[in-house]
Amino acid sequence: MASKKKVLVVGAGFSGAVIARELAESGKYFVDVIDKRNHIAGNAYDQIHAVSGARYHKYGPHIFHTNDRKIFDYLSKYTEWIPYQHAVQVLVDGVGAVPMPINLDTINKVYGLELNTEAAAKDFLDSIRLDIERPANAQEYLHSVYGERLTELFFSRYTKKMWGLELLQMSVAVVARIPVNLCKDSRYFKDEFQCMPLKGYTALFENMLGHEYIKVNLGVEFNKNTEGEYSHVFNAMPIDSYYDYCFGELPYRSIKFEHRVGEVFDHDVPTVNFSDSGVYTRKTNWDFYPGCGGGSTSLVTYEIPCDYRDNDMERYYPVKTTDGRPQEIYRQYLELAKQERSLTFIGRCGQYIYYDMHQVVANSLKIANEFLHDGTASAGRE
Repeated sequence: MASKKKVLVVGAGFSGAVIARELAESGKYFVDVIDKRNHIAGNAYDQIHAVSGARYHKYGPHIFHTNDRKIFDYLSKYTEWIPYQHAVQVLVDGVGAVPMPINLDTINKVYGLELNTEAAAKDFLDSIRLDIERPANAQEYLHSVYGERLTELFFSRYTKKMWGLELLQMSVAVVARIPVNLCKDSRYFKDEFQCMPLKGYTALFENMLGHEYIKVNLGVEFNKNTEGEYSHVFNAMPIDSYYDYCFGELPYRSIKFEHRVGEVFDHDVPTVNFSDSGVYTRKTNWDFYPGCGGGSTSLVTYEIPCDYRDNDMERYYPVKTTDGRPQEIYRQYLELAKQERSLTFIGRCGQYIYYDMHQVVANSLKIANEFLHDGTASAGRE
């Protein structure tokens, strides 16, 4: 035991917890995990609402989905699952609630049609979409897929609220991940594995971090002066903050949450998006999510996007713009990170990229395996 090296992991979310567990299980390292928050599980953290008694996700809905059996099997070591097929609707002016992503029923309701086959839906979209061979921004991409009206109804105002930018200013990559659905299937995801942890995400993390070689300390800010105490540091803090913003701040969007106890929720899906120009982007009824809800009365959560500086520096979503400026700033920080021999940046803020849960688990396993193989790990991402 005395020969084991000490490693520091900054951040007790998915990226930090996976790396900590892999290093501890190797038997080669003692791992200290710190987090400035007073809880583990990062943005997947769930808790009991003080008034309603309902279990909810503090930082917004997290639905696990993946086509990667290896990732599903890996997390299954730390939790049992409840099968769950997620569905979302969007409220559209003059139309009402319709499925999102756009599908055959959405098209029929918006245009007053009675299309009943995927071929008919494709033909209709072909008749309204714009012929743009190489879209230069998110608006051109959506126009090339859905045409102008559907783009305006479902994406333009929502994007302005969500990102604080017009579609013309947004990278194609932001919207290219939205599935095009030409059938009546109203599921939000089509992945093979879709489920929720039986006892919640926090319990999953408790199991993952529950190892004799892992020590967790919460409510602890990272201090550079402690780096010398460890053979390596895996750091999920914002990379621009670590380097004292020497190349400028990386932009992020954040979310403020408004919880309403006992509110009537007249929908048959758990999450409803708002496509209007108001401040809210979506609302969620936690009674619909397996492993959540269950309070004495309903709990409905509304989301208000904002700049991270307007929300106690809570960084949720890295920003991608048409000019690529945020990513260029990140690349400057990455060049500094590449010079570090005992420091690896991890996670959404350390690598300045949006990850779904299965993606961050896969990425963190890769980093941990590289480190265990040769004692080094990628400084960030290209």
